[in-house]
Amino acid sequence: MDASLIIIGAGPAGLWAALTAAQRIPPERILVLDRMAEAGAKLAVTGGGRGNISHVAIEEEFFSAFGRQGRFTMPAFRTLSPGMLRYALARMGIPSDIDVDGRIYPLSQSARQVRDVLYAAAKGAGIRFRFNHRVSRLVPPAGPGQPWRVDDLTARAVLLAAGGQSAAQLGSDGSGFALAKSAGYRIVTPVPALVPLHTVEKWPAAHSGLSLPEVQIRLANQRGADEAVAGAMLFTHQGISGPAVLNISGRVARRLAEGKSVHLELALSEDKPDFQQLRQTAGTRTVLTWLAGRIPRALARTLLDLAGIPPELTFSRLSSGQSKALLRHLTALPLTVSGTGGFAESMATSGGVSLQQVQPENLEGRLAPGLFFAGEILDLDGPTGGWNLQWAFCSGQLAGASAAQQVRD
Repeated sequence: MDASLIIIGAGPAGLWAALTAAQRIPPERILVLDRMAEAGAKLAVTGGGRGNISHVAIEEEFFSAFGRQGRFTMPAFRTLSPGMLRYALARMGIPSDIDVDGRIYPLSQSARQVRDVLYAAAKGAGIRFRFNHRVSRLVPPAGPGQPWRVDDLTARAVLLAAGGQSAAQLGSDGSGFALAKSAGYRIVTPVPALVPLHTVEKWPAAHSGLSLPEVQIRLANQRGADEAVAGAMLFTHQGISGPAVLNISGRVARRLAEGKSVHLELALSEDKPDFQQLRQTAGTRTVLTWLAGRIPRALARTLLDLAGIPPELTFSRLSSGQSKALLRHLTALPLTVSGTGGFAESMATSGGVSLQQVQPENLEGRLAPGLFFAGEILDLDGPTGGWNLQWAFCSGQLAGASAAQQVRD
């Protein structure tokens, strides 16, 4: 037997799983394999390099962040909550702080420090690592008491923490999905999530680099607007990005993958102006001047052009039809999505190993004993802001403990 436990993937889920397992079985019997030349390449750049490692949340908030399948995360979250994670990291020499939006960062503001400390802790404990090893074969036990085979290696248990398909240059190239599929697991088609969106309309490119602090984005279908997110938005040379866009992008990418057209509505203003009253109180004021007080002036000009309203028009001359057009473009500005930035630009993957084939209480697969899953390889993805890393850590905690317990048993 080459190892008691083989962990495939040295990202945040794999590293945390290894550290957890090492508290229960001899560390030297744990072997971590990774196709990259170093551990945690993606972890080292998270949060724009500042290390957005988690997000403050109670149970219900965490479940809700992961959508309709969010309750699957319950056992893992209870094993390692954000508060428990902060305590554990502080004991390892990584104190953290919480920003005004609830995001948790290391005081050092360094994602690389987090990666380095976790890897050093694992190496110091005696856990073995093998880098530049791309796993190509995963074979279930031939019978009771027989080992799992990972390429030419054998182990009593295997933990798949190979990540999703986003940012292949940092290690997540989808190879973990192929391994799971070879072991009989169903893969929900992966699509990019937390990714910029490209639009059919060309006018956003004229405002590339312009950021709006608060917009609402509605994802419409044939029955009307059915989903909405709010937050900051950024115009790009190909369309739109920013937190609000990233948080709805996975659902957009899923619809595009299904061959559906995707139409968005942007609400640039929370309230609905009373144009009839404005005709009386601001009659000689141009609509452009008034609109530029609510949104950037260049964008205001574009909005008036889209609504068919001359920029020099005053409120006293604003017709009823023009009022309706302006209101529609201010509160339901239409955009048609032509595509996304793809996996190369995405920060997470939507899709992965079907949750129906994994037991939430221990993250062990249902098809054959001894195969466990953690992190982004599972069909779960949350919003930007540390939620996905919290899932990586807490699922690593539960899967690592469960795998170690199986080895001991």
